Amino acid sequence: MSTLRLASFNLYNYAVPGIFWRERDGGLTYQVDHWSKKRSWIAETLTAIGADIVAFQEVVSIEDLRSLAAKEGFAHFACVTEPRFLKDDADVFVNSTVAIASRHPILSAQEIKTFDRIIDQTLLDRAATYSRRPLRCVIDCPGLGPTIVYAAHFKSQGAFFNDEIVDVIDDWDTKIDTFFVERMYAGIDQVSKRAAEAGALYLQVRDDLRADTEAPVVILGDLNEGPRSHTLSILTQADPIYAIGSILPADVPDAHRFRRYTHRLYDAYALPPHAELERPVTYHSNKRASILDYAIVSNGLHPANPRRRGAVVRHEVFDAHFDIDEPRRLTSDHAPVIATIEPRSDEPVQP
Repeated sequence: MSTLRLASFNLYNYAVPGIFWRERDGGLTYQVDHWSKKRSWIAETLTAIGADIVAFQEVVSIEDLRSLAAKEGFAHFACVTEPRFLKDDADVFVNSTVAIASRHPILSAQEIKTFDRIIDQTLLDRAATYSRRPLRCVIDCPGLGPTIVYAAHFKSQGAFFNDEIVDVIDDWDTKIDTFFVERMYAGIDQVSKRAAEAGALYLQVRDDLRADTEAPVVILGDLNEGPRSHTLSILTQADPIYAIGSILPADVPDAHRFRRYTHRLYDAYALPPHAELERPVTYHSNKRASILDYAIVSNGLHPANPRRRGAVVRHEVFDAHFDIDEPRRLTSDHAPVIATIEPRSDEPVQP
């Protein structure tokens, strides 16, 4: 039985020439020749990774990407949330969106709008919501049947705040003191926003699994946190379980022990054997390197699950462009991450 390859691909400001990135500046838009070079690199990369399904981040020019994907053999495309532009300048985008391209039929597509359910149980403000709305698609995958695939892009790292708060201060002691305090407040905001997004997406996947605990679910995205971060543990619930309430794991009745696994999600990197001694980075820019991009799967795709629908058999990072001495805008500051899934072959998939 053939395998299924799913990829997360952050495109880095996919905006056609004439669209500016966050402010109107000649250096913050693509020149025509640079744009052609970037699109060619993306097309070549899609060929190289050989994915069946790709979740894109940093999408601004939706129809242009739809056309590129179609030329590369992705007959199905979903993007249901528009990027946001400045109110007084329709050529300057302030936030991108996500999209999914697939070689197999997309049965449904919907944006995940809010995380109301966690607001009443946390310290979140009532107005809290996703910085970029995730996209949920149900895709008819050979060997697996209907497979739920999310494209996600969590709140960006960086403590950004309104410069005018500092700029209007004349006294330098006060100016610098205010800078650090405002940066601290902004840092709290960006960390808490990603944690909230992780929790909201976890609850969304629990809804998917409530009807079918072994449903194949895959989250593909730039989550803007490292593998050992608290944000990732909120999403995957991978932290060790020392007790369930006051009950030790060994004392949980046999008939219910499997639920310790069905309510967790799994970083695809950790599931198959690996030849690498060190996990490859997925982000490289401004002399910074880190792991920010993931394929996260449900227990229905865990190799150790006897009831699995399929199994993650390979995890790859396509990072050759990090060694190319060119501006990241011509390629990307992220590397595509690919999870290969092998459908279970000893029993037919039920429709």
